[in-house]
Amino acid sequence: MIISRRLNAVARAFTLVELLVVIGIIALLIAILLPALSKAREKSNQLKCCAQQRQILQGMMLHANDHRGYMPMAGQINVSANGGFTLASTPDDVQDSRREKYEYYGTTTLHITSTAAGIGKYLGQGIDFTSKQTLEDSLNTGVIRQIMVCPSDKDGGRYGVTVQQGGSHWSSYAFNEAALGWWTAGNPGYRGHSVRFPRASDLMLLADAAPRGASFSSEDPNSWMLWNDGDRDCTMGDWYRQCIGKPPVKGAGDPRLLDKVRHKGRIMVGFADGHVDNVTLSEGDLDPISLSMGFR
Repeated sequence: MIISRRLNAVARAFTLVELLVVIGIIALLIAILLPALSKAREKSNQLKCCAQQRQILQGMMLHANDHRGYMPMAGQINVSANGGFTLASTPDDVQDSRREKYEYYGTTTLHITSTAAGIGKYLGQGIDFTSKQTLEDSLNTGVIRQIMVCPSDKDGGRYGVTVQQGGSHWSSYAFNEAALGWWTAGNPGYRGHSVRFPRASDLMLLADAAPRGASFSSEDPNSWMLWNDGDRDCTMGDWYRQCIGKPPVKGAGDPRLLDKVRHKGRIMVGFADGHVDNVTLSEGDLDPISLSMGFR
């Protein structure tokens, strides 16, 4: 009886060869499934990224409704001073003494806030406008901290600015300075744009991006998270041609904005009419998307 039980136990056991075969099959299935799972995860991230950009755009439009048609500012603004120029940041600098166009922080001297702070309260974020430090503390928590970081951004966002002295915050997105208030150092003065954009469905307001400039990194609080153009009627196609070493039709901006890795050859772009497109990084798809729309 004892011998019979032992024989049955041996008969029911797996041999080493059988175990290796099973392990090999499992490994093969994993190798087949992993790329598909990775693609599905990235597709989900792209959908979430588009949804986040739509929320940001909605916040910008709600800001415009409360501020005489002006979206939150983005860019380095220069004003004339003694024949030269200085960086603008106060209400008087931008012809907004009644504080009807933008949000400001501070108690005595007021400064224009970053783009994220401008939309914060419209997205349910509590913002402390007492000082630059309290402003930045507010922006690095809660819904703004979450919504400004693309789910495919492996760095978890870049720590940078959208407005000079406007407060640094984490962001995976850069904003279009040509459309949101930028002015050149060679032509000092203030230019603000209301939401009455020409061809709003073609005008980019924000998109996936890396920090701008050779020395900028994810840890630099002075990294510009801004899309820049180099010529009137520049398009994202011009910018992309410069990135890949081709001559642009119009002068383009800083090629370091490109993040080729994040969405595996694609980029999420938010437009002035509130819609968001999932676009391939190619000249043909990017040529119809305007950066400056003749704002220079």
